Order: sequence, then structure tokens, then C-alpha cells
Amino acid sequence: MTALLTSILLSLFPFIGAQVFIERGLGPELFRSMNEPALEEGGLWKGGFAGGRTSMGRKCVPVKRKSRELTLVTYNVGAMGKYMEDSSGDIAKLIEESGASLVSLNELDSCNARHGDYQLEKLSGLCDGADFHFAGAFPFAGGSYGNGVLSKEKILRRAILPLPKFDGYEPRSVAVAETADCVFASVHLDVASGDAALLQAEMINRWFEENYSGYGKPVILAGDMNSVPGSDVIERLSQRWTIISPAKPTYPSSGADRCIDYIMYMKDAVPVKTVLAEVISSSKVADVQKASDHLPVRVRILWQKK
Repeated sequence: MTALLTSILLSLFPFIGAQVFIERGLGPELFRSMNEPALEEGGLWKGGFAGGRTSMGRKCVPVKRKSRELTLVTYNVGAMGKYMEDSSGDIAKLIEESGASLVSLNELDSCNARHGDYQLEKLSGLCDGADFHFAGAFPFAGGSYGNGVLSKEKILRRAILPLPKFDGYEPRSVAVAETADCVFASVHLDVASGDAALLQAEMINRWFEENYSGYGKPVILAGDMNSVPGSDVIERLSQRWTIISPAKPTYPSSGADRCIDYIMYMKDAVPVKTVLAEVISSSKVADVQKASDHLPVRVRILWQKK
């Protein structure tokens, strides 16, 4: 009996370990620790036996798990200059109207000849100083070009995963940001070559499996995959990820006829429930057809926070 009880108690303790990953060549180093507090409120010492009575007759207190809700958006903003000279104001209004806590942004310029602004920092200022993380995919016109994340909560850890172009159009990148609630990654896959996009998807699957398998938070991947539902690229990603965004057209913004923008969660991490999933095709505060050549996608997720 003692051995059995000891085994049960040990199994209830969270896994504690630490790994450090250093991404070279693009962006800052990532220091990601998997250490979590050994005990939290509502944890083992406050119950932890799912209620009822022990074999000795004493009543057990049920574990209290807190549900958490987040609104997520992915938006290819087209360097904020597809149909306007500068659509940053409209894009910021759309983000604020969406109520998003985390936003994946594709096609951002950073201090180059096309746009002299650091566009992600500019959007942060327009969105009440949201925290941000930029992942340059490649140098462009004296500056750079890539993906980014905006977060209403403090970003605790950052990483950049470079994606080679293989035989495709250009190198790509993944911006990975971790908050207290989740890991949120923004990606933009190759547009010119399905084979290159497929290899990029496989690299994403492998990297996240190696670094976040069994992670104690939801792990979210969002962005422009340049692939329609049922394609080889989406099928490859679906081996590791569950799509939670709607299979509705997201491109082009005026007369959208294909779905290429997605939000998904990693199967081998904390699962989430979708309580809202929509493509934003109209707005009371901005011209969503002219702000970019893509439509923004929004989901609201719910999960049990341990």
C-alpha cells in the first residue's frame, strides 16, 4: 500500500527540466526553461485526488482548475501598403476591434528603402504599447522583411526559427513568442514552390516536436501558409497540429476565393477548445478590404489552466 501511494504521489509532480536553445543567424538567442513551480494553488497539497474520500475515510478536496480564454488573430498585412500608402492606422484599429490578446503578423518591413519605419514597433505604439517580437526572414532593401507577434501580455521568451528557401522564392522565418499563458508562433510559408513550402512545414513540425512536445501550455501556430485546405502542405502540418480557424476564404481581401491563412494548436501540448472562429470581412472602424490584400482571421480559445 505504501509503495502504491508513493508511486501515485510521484506521478502527480510536474516534470521539471531545463533546456536552452540558441538560434543562430537571425534574431536574439532563445533561453527557454521548462521549469515550472512544483506546486501551485489548488495543487497537490490542497487536494489533488479528484474528490471523494480516501481509504482512511478522510474527505479529499477536489483540485480546482482555472479555465483561461484568449482571442487570437492572424493577419498578413502586406507591408501595410498594398492599397494605401500607409494602412497601419486601419490595421491597428482592426486589431483593437478584434479584442485579440495575441496577433500573428506577416509581411512586415523593418527600416528598409520601401518603408523606413520599423513597422512592428509602429503598430505596437498604435496598439497601446503592446509587447512585440520580430523575426526577420531575409535582408531587404537596406533593412529586413519578415514576421512578427504582438502581445497584450508581456513576452517572456522569444525565438526565431529560420526556414531556408530550398527551391522556393525566398527564405522564410517563424517568430516564436511565449507568454505566461501560451506559446504563439507566426509563420509565412513559401508562395512560389509547393515543394519548398512542404519542406518548410516539415521543418516546423520537427522543430516544435523537439522543443515543445508535452509542453504544459497551449502551443499555437498561425500565419499565411500559402496553401489551401487538403493540400500536401496542410496535410503535413496536420500531422502535428489541429486547425481551429475556419476553412473560409481569406485571400484576396476583396472577393476572397481561397483559404490560405490559418490558426492551429499543437496536438502534443495542452489542447484547447474553440469558442469562436471567423474570417473578419467587415469592420465598423476600418476598411478591411483596403487595409491589406488578406483578410484577418480570429479565433477565441478556452482551455483548463493547470
